[in-house]
Amino acid sequence: MNKKIFSNSIWMMSEKIISIFGLIFVTSYVAKYVGPGTFGQISFSMSLFQIVQVIAQLGSSIIIFKRISKNKRSGIILINTTVLMRAFFYFICSFPIVIYFFIHGANDSFWFIFAAFLSCFFSSLDVYSVYYDAILKSKINTVINVCGLILSLVLRWWIASFEMPPVLLTIPIVLTSMFPYLLRAIAYKNNYNVRPLLKRHRGKYRRYLLKVGGSFVISDVSIAIYTRLSLLILAVLESKTSVGIYSVALNLAGSWSFITMSLITSTLPSIFSEKNDSLALKKTVKLNIYMAIISITVIFFAYLLGGWFLRFFYGVEYDGAFYPLIILCMSTMVSTLGTVSARFIAKYSGYSFLSKKMLIVLVSSLILNYLLIAKFGIIGAAISTLATEVLSLTLYNYFFKRGIVASLHMETIKYILMPFRRRG
Repeated sequence: MNKKIFSNSIWMMSEKIISIFGLIFVTSYVAKYVGPGTFGQISFSMSLFQIVQVIAQLGSSIIIFKRISKNKRSGIILINTTVLMRAFFYFICSFPIVIYFFIHGANDSFWFIFAAFLSCFFSSLDVYSVYYDAILKSKINTVINVCGLILSLVLRWWIASFEMPPVLLTIPIVLTSMFPYLLRAIAYKNNYNVRPLLKRHRGKYRRYLLKVGGSFVISDVSIAIYTRLSLLILAVLESKTSVGIYSVALNLAGSWSFITMSLITSTLPSIFSEKNDSLALKKTVKLNIYMAIISITVIFFAYLLGGWFLRFFYGVEYDGAFYPLIILCMSTMVSTLGTVSARFIAKYSGYSFLSKKMLIVLVSSLILNYLLIAKFGIIGAAISTLATEVLSLTLYNYFFKRGIVASLHMETIKYILMPFRRRG
């Protein structure tokens, strides 16, 4: 791997490691202090506006990344001319939600909703992070994000440690995204001050983002909704306490995925550049095996230590998160294998197929979540998440290019069974 790319990956991973440290030692401390009810309200609020954030960005992350990679100046102009457009879409989509909870929500719940609204607003504007990733300067992103993360974690710990009113947690919720955004925006504008365009040129860039970004929005929004459906439906059918317990399991179950994602990202260039389809298939099979080995190891230790971990760091109120945690760890494994399959499909330019598939996955997730949560509660939410990932990985992918993904999975199974066949 290119040294610059490897260094960039290390910086990206280091931020995730610090985030996990915060999840274990600070978030757990806060969750124990406020209890599942308030923690569930925070998770519910963030889930709502993270969906709005995806809509407001209009697929701009991918478009800007590609544009900067090809033409740095054009990418900078695209960033500068579309900031107000992203802000406009964010306010239009989020305004009804804020008004609804202002009228119908309790005082504390509204302030968490409003904090999530502000936090995701800054995140929706912060495409400057995409710029630094595109020019392989993730070190800048990491340093800024870590500063914001440490500030937020210290404030959360301080509020919980001194047993201050839980509503004050809205301050670090906002600062988590506002602080990095302001630092990145200032650094970006000081270094990349491109001359303003004529009005007709600005309109051209905005129309371009609307036209090209539209093809990504459907897929991105489908993913954003279906990955949060279990939390949202739990809030409707069960309670915020159930949401709090489930969100702990969900966060812990996904906390290790950065390991598998970094390996996938490092391996993909060799698969994409491989012109021989047979060799590309073999490389992808091996990647599947590596993902499975890592995932099964994590699931094994989660089963052995998960109960103790939850009780020690989160308290007995979160004991109900254990079985969902194990099921969701399995879901993370299937999701990781699904990412490999999706990238394999992308190698054959199956972007349109993936976009349509995500709509079907969203509908399936909605049906499964509603039925299983109504019947089994938190456990049902975890099972529906796993079932949705299995369908997405297998059945729905098998319709692409005469079952090429089915061939990939069959070859993976054959590779696993090879030692047993030799013994026989």
